[in-house]
Amino acid sequence: MCLVWPLFRMLLVAASVALVGCDTPHTAVVFQNDYPGSAAAQLVVYRAFWEATSLQDPLLPGARSDPLDSVAASPSSAYVLLAPGWDPASSTPPTSLIVLQSTNGFELHFNDTLRIVIDDSAFAGSCAAGSFLSQDQADFITQRVFASDFAALTYDAATCTTRSARP
Repeated sequence: MCLVWPLFRMLLVAASVALVGCDTPHTAVVFQNDYPGSAAAQLVVYRAFWEATSLQDPLLPGARSDPLDSVAASPSSAYVLLAPGWDPASSTPPTSLIVLQSTNGFELHFNDTLRIVIDDSAFAGSCAAGSFLSQDQADFITQRVFASDFAALTYDAATCTTRSARP
């Protein structure tokens, strides 16, 4: 009997762990394109970035990304590149981009999912909405956050226009 009781307890513990399972903590970000899909030149979210999370797959209006692995972080800005009228099925990258920055910081707690809704109420930089970034803000975003996307482009924050950097 002395050997049966410890063995029984070990089997009971093993069975309860198997039934309950292990819940691995998961911290993630979901980007959501909340621009309307009916616009003549639909606004495709071409790229988005927050803290350590980068959206690489474009989002059509109304679409959201799968949860993307991230890290817990205190409030910080999110950045977005919109590609007006661009077709994500195209084999060429967009040549017209609009640079956006969140008006407030987003915060993510450990083992939680942050949803970043992208629209003109949460982001600044859409000239069509009467919301502008300073040229310094736009330069930071185009030269630091999305530098590879702007390697051959320049951006004018006052007019929200993208031009070829080559003469």
